[in-house]
Amino acid sequence: MRSRVAGDRGRPSGAGTSGAGARVPGVVETVTRQHVVGWVSVPAEAPPLRVHLHVGRLRVASTYATPDDSMSGVKAGRGRRDAPPSAAPAAARPTQRKRKDPAIPRPRGDRRNSLRQVRTFSFRVHGLWAYVRPGTRITVRVQGNPLPINGHGMYLTPRQKGKHTVAELREKLDQGHVLTQFGTIELSKKLDTAWQQAVLRLYHQTAKVLQEEFDVELFFVYGTLLGAVREGGWIGHDVDFDAAYVSRHDTGEAAADELQRIALALIEHGFDVVAHPFALHVHDAEDPSRRIDIFHTWFDRSGALRFPFGVAGTGTVTRDDWKGTKPVTLPGGDGLVPANDVQMVAHLYGDDWRNPKPGFTWDLERTDSAPDGLLTTAQRTKVYWANFYSHNRYTSGSTFFEFVNAWPEMAQNVLDIGCGDGRDSCAFGGAGRRVLGVDQSPVGIEHASSQAAERGIDDRVRFRTCDVTDIDDLGRALDEFTATGSEPVAFYMRFFLHAIPEVAQAGLMAAIDAHARPGDWLVAEFRTDKDENQAKVHSRHYRRFQNAETFRLSLVDLGFEVLHFEESRGLSPYKGEDPVLCRVVARR
Repeated sequence: MRSRVAGDRGRPSGAGTSGAGARVPGVVETVTRQHVVGWVSVPAEAPPLRVHLHVGRLRVASTYATPDDSMSGVKAGRGRRDAPPSAAPAAARPTQRKRKDPAIPRPRGDRRNSLRQVRTFSFRVHGLWAYVRPGTRITVRVQGNPLPINGHGMYLTPRQKGKHTVAELREKLDQGHVLTQFGTIELSKKLDTAWQQAVLRLYHQTAKVLQEEFDVELFFVYGTLLGAVREGGWIGHDVDFDAAYVSRHDTGEAAADELQRIALALIEHGFDVVAHPFALHVHDAEDPSRRIDIFHTWFDRSGALRFPFGVAGTGTVTRDDWKGTKPVTLPGGDGLVPANDVQMVAHLYGDDWRNPKPGFTWDLERTDSAPDGLLTTAQRTKVYWANFYSHNRYTSGSTFFEFVNAWPEMAQNVLDIGCGDGRDSCAFGGAGRRVLGVDQSPVGIEHASSQAAERGIDDRVRFRTCDVTDIDDLGRALDEFTATGSEPVAFYMRFFLHAIPEVAQAGLMAAIDAHARPGDWLVAEFRTDKDENQAKVHSRHYRRFQNAETFRLSLVDLGFEVLHFEESRGLSPYKGEDPVLCRVVARR
């Protein structure tokens, strides 16, 4: 089977290397390990123009150049949005690795010097480098002619040797693989029947939960909707499955709160859920490689349909335009699409949505978004821990528990702050200590209580839901535990201080200061600023890295005597990760 790129309608992948037409002015402005970005200049009345990416004589992918005044986030005189605006300040966002791919410069009109229409294009090429080597010529062609590549001439040759060859790439393409929208080489979604059936099954399972518990319909959106409308099926170069619902709320804040509740409900039903600011990634718990994305939308008080992730069109969909959903059948199964599906696709992708563009990049194309509906860091963190406790269970205490439990004269009463699923609380209870575990996650508290009951220690190990950012709620928990007797109490915090914002830690320490009596203990283990740039096994949730010595001095200021203080690796290795931790034991 000869490979074909989207929209070629039977034209073989090698076509276009001969029979060159008139040369079209243009340039490839930027090439990085992730992207190829450029533009061409044609008369405004010219028909849609194909741009082809070649490796040697092999055509790898094709796209359509987009008029610069439509669907483009790289307009002259206008800043480019790289992503939907975050609802949280930078310091409060989950830890991310620094991007190695340099930012793609925005094309500026003063460099084009064209009186004709400028049309931009892009390809994502991350997976392509594995198949090329020094001497391989990479070109971008229009009507058979190569475009000049800024800084390279008429072709680019890579400096490093990939693991595979161009011949292997050709074989992959002939077998039905494509260069995807994310720049990877994968089997076309048109041919991947196992994927089709798996994601549609997951779609129907989640749609049932949303319909029964929230009275909303889950319908196809973004690339999945585009494929249903334009292709009558799947887009070959797509990589994911997109669905959305229309919230009954009319503000972004209320819609985001509903999305958080939907996430928690899906977790309760056994799904593996990751909350992003603009959507939920829902995985099949039995096969985590299968995933669908659920986006939330709502009609604001002016009647306009809003998308936190954003749109690339210029029009507006109003409440009057919305006619509900209608059924549609795709290879592998059926589902729902908006009744005004063509209008919706144009709103999401712009007026030229009929032209396949495998290199479509939201970073460049987004024209509008609704940041008021993004999930906050606190909301995403709550979903993270509910999901974590639902899919992970420990049967023994941590290394920090073992360290503290063996400490001479350690208090027999332990207040486990941020107890999670009760791992260390139950370990202390099993060692004969009296424990109160508090955590903001109802799922964690439920699992902790069940664990204590199963071990037969629920007479001395209790749990309660408590949000430490709520000073009154925290105060009640501290009052409840410290007022039951005169024996010393250990305020125990493992892997908790780095999981809360600085302002929450300040409130927590003030509350401990107000309740701690002479003889009480404070024991803590947390990640320090020396661990910030290290790779993490679990990287999806919020972390804050603080200076260990600064924390030690703060304890002294609060009247605690620091009996043990160390900052090092080797304290709590986990699945190949060995974090830099601060371990401290102090007594008032």
